[in-house]
Amino acid sequence: MQLGLIIGSNRKKSQSRRLADFIDNRIKSGYTKVETEIFDLAEIDVPLWSEDKWNTNSEVVKNWAPTSRALSEKDGFVVISPEWAGMATPHLKNFLLMCDSGEVAHKPGLIVAVSSGLGGAYPVSELRSSGYKNNFIWWLPDHLIIRKVDNLFLSEEEELSDHLVKRIDYSLKFLIEASVALAPVRKKCQDLSTYPYGM
Repeated sequence: MQLGLIIGSNRKKSQSRRLADFIDNRIKSGYTKVETEIFDLAEIDVPLWSEDKWNTNSEVVKNWAPTSRALSEKDGFVVISPEWAGMATPHLKNFLLMCDSGEVAHKPGLIVAVSSGLGGAYPVSELRSSGYKNNFIWWLPDHLIIRKVDNLFLSEEEELSDHLVKRIDYSLKFLIEASVALAPVRKKCQDLSTYPYGM
């Protein structure tokens, strides 16, 4: 069982990364049989999507191939998006556009929105309305919005509130169980060669 944690911020040492590390530790401490891999868009050189993505011999496809293979091995995803100007980050949207070869198709995704203030709802709405198109990620009905994130990580020692930790654990449990449950459904039903695009 493998989960991918996708960090939608391209900032170095971002609050999204610190939150991803916290979530990663919660998974590792609670689920010894679940392996994780972090896909930090501040560290991965993701090509900008273009029509060259449809040419299997293009540089875009060659540069994307290692990330594509790693994503394809995962059973589910935690997708963390900070709210920038009321939107999901352009790097994250581009990343999801690149996942049009089945990497995340029909695998559950937990949306985690991050805001330095009281926002965070817009990235959730945006990802739900268009973030699944052509990549077929299955957003869980549940999501998390982490508000005033700067105040949660004032120091390495500071802990999140017990209520917030319990809510994160609850959402992770659903993600993990959904990842297990959907694997046989994909094997039985998925046909991306006939139906490669969303409606």
